[in-house]
Amino acid sequence: MIEFFKNKWTKRAVSLLSPVYCGFAAYFAYMSVFYELVVRNPVQFCILLSALSLIALILMLYTRRQFLTILTSLLLLPCMLLPTLLYFGQWEVLIPPLIVAVVIFFFSGMGETGKTVCGTGILLLYLIGSLVYFLVTSMFAPSTVTTVVQSGTSESGIYHYEVIETVDSSDGSTKVTVESNALDRDYDMLLFKVRGLERDVKIERPLNQNVTIEWKTEKRQDISQQLKQLSDDIEITLSDAQMDLLGRAAYQITYKDGRSATLMQADYHSIVVPLTAEEQELLKTSKTELRLDEMSDNALNKLGIQVENFRTVKLSSLTDEELARLGVPEEGDVMYYNGTCVFRYYVAILEEYFDISKQDLGLF
Repeated sequence: MIEFFKNKWTKRAVSLLSPVYCGFAAYFAYMSVFYELVVRNPVQFCILLSALSLIALILMLYTRRQFLTILTSLLLLPCMLLPTLLYFGQWEVLIPPLIVAVVIFFFSGMGETGKTVCGTGILLLYLIGSLVYFLVTSMFAPSTVTTVVQSGTSESGIYHYEVIETVDSSDGSTKVTVESNALDRDYDMLLFKVRGLERDVKIERPLNQNVTIEWKTEKRQDISQQLKQLSDDIEITLSDAQMDLLGRAAYQITYKDGRSATLMQADYHSIVVPLTAEEQELLKTSKTELRLDEMSDNALNKLGIQVENFRTVKLSSLTDEELARLGVPEEGDVMYYNGTCVFRYYVAILEEYFDISKQDLGLF
């Protein structure tokens, strides 16, 4: 049995588990940027994470001279930089992996010179990263005092809202934000709440401390009728994907020689415009061709190309069937602020309020 554990192939096989632990650390770093962490049971989770980290540490110490373990020892500490900054204070999730990262770095099979050089680089990374983070957060920190005075979820549970009071030098303000619960990632003991997609649906000045929030479930056809009564000229800008769902062409191209074409989205984005020597000089570029969708308005004007965009449509022009194709359910959540409608699921879906591709970085 002793010979089995001393065998180099056994150690190489076990070392394959080191990148797995590093992969979880890298995934944790990614999640820290885009999600806020909520630990439902800190003590229980800390015990579980500590046990898993201890097992990982023992396996990495056993294979400390293997290439994959040495590589992992170099990557773990950099991977833990963002979680340390963004989840600072949530020690139950930070201490176990940080201990593993520090211990395996010092006890890995890498030479002392390599440890000194890499350790100095990692230390500088932490010092500079921490300095930049705290300087930037201090610069962007609001000088006002904000307090969440009310929060809750919609009737369907899809949306979460907060009422935020701001006290400042000009009588303050009351703000209502809505965000989607559907984008959160729930891992039993952990909840990662998506950042950077909250939508301000009401801002009132001066501060109003008498706020009543009411959620109702309303039908798609009724909302369409309400919006038409408000105005027949309400416009909405659809994405290329939404235009595809409707089967509508989004672009019309007119060239300087008079040729014209109405194009679907994929065709438009595949167009490459060849450039003559004269046009290269005009645009001050050495490229012999340019993608049409990457050209600036100024470049298009110089080449005599006109692009007309049909993605902005009147809401009243969309039929109930088309709304269904665009993903608007037959009924959904509507929010009323002191009796006034401020949020409709209908508009949120059409305007893609909570499209993950529009997410802001949650670094600050």
